[in-house]
Amino acid sequence: MSHPSRPTFDPGLPPRALARMRARPEKLLPASAGPPGRPTWRQLALLTATGGASLAVAALLVPALGPALLALLCLGATVTVLALVSLKGSFSDDWADLVVHSFWALPASAAGVLLARLPLDRVLGPLDLPVPGDPATAALYLAAAAGGAGAVMRPGMVTRLAAEHHDRYVLPEDFGRPYSYATRREEPEAHLFARAQQATDRVEEAADVLGDSFEAGHTLPLLREEEWRLSQELLRLRSLRRELVQRTREAVSPQVTRALAPHEEAVERAHRAIADRVGVLADYGERVHAAVTAHREWEQCQAIADRAGDYAELALSSSRDTMHTEELDDSLLGVEAARRVREELVREAVDAGSSLTEALHRGGGEGGAPR
Repeated sequence: MSHPSRPTFDPGLPPRALARMRARPEKLLPASAGPPGRPTWRQLALLTATGGASLAVAALLVPALGPALLALLCLGATVTVLALVSLKGSFSDDWADLVVHSFWALPASAAGVLLARLPLDRVLGPLDLPVPGDPATAALYLAAAAGGAGAVMRPGMVTRLAAEHHDRYVLPEDFGRPYSYATRREEPEAHLFARAQQATDRVEEAADVLGDSFEAGHTLPLLREEEWRLSQELLRLRSLRRELVQRTREAVSPQVTRALAPHEEAVERAHRAIADRVGVLADYGERVHAAVTAHREWEQCQAIADRAGDYAELALSSSRDTMHTEELDDSLLGVEAARRVREELVREAVDAGSSLTEALHRGGGEGGAPR
């Protein structure tokens, strides 16, 4: 494995937000994109609600604005329809398409607004409201304000979640080149983090494959926390290393190069310390992977043994020679051997997981990961 293969998330994220972002990684923002621009999604929702409510108040208090506000509402509905058409991507490819679509979107939106206003006028018209303006138009603006704010802040919208939590996940792109091979010398932090990710992935696979016989309930959350800590430390180390490489290239004299020597030593020392921590995780991942492989070997041997009778019957029915039963029992012996190996390796993986859990607990209690 040469590079991180998936996003890594802060385990402290809300579970529902974490699940939705994990399911749609293409919506996440790489660190190179920088922090999301302003206004934020919450500010947009507040602006929408405030604007709609203000226009509703204007419709209630200023009768002369009624026709203009109604026309503005029709125009706003048209813009919303065109935005939805554009977001779908199948009806509109450029501005010319949107202009063409506006010829049907504007009449349709106006008809929709007027049809929605009729029942409101019948309900609110007979009431003796102490306002000089148009209550039906005001009600439409209040509905638009509530609907617009709700659409901006709708639960589970991955684009909004990705922007709000942009500093609580790490993407493969953040470690350099995710879609092309990079050597350990070019991207050493990426290689280290890929090994850490692989350990977590192997434990998740074991939890699915081995079931209750593999106790991953305590180890897996700690592995995810350690993976998140490593992502932050490795990204910082990568940034400092690349800055150091650039300064070394720009050095104008041996004196400048010598001045950078302590920085190089600090980077190497940090790299070795993190590599030791990753090595512990990778060794545990190898043990777990061996247990999963043994389990699958046992399953396949069991499946072969279950079919041994059918093959024996076929051999007996198609041959005049007597079949030796010891030859037919070889598959059963293979199943028993595979079962013993599987149980031994799973037991070793569980014991290793317990030791790793204790080490990670000690590291977390001391304010850092195990060294």
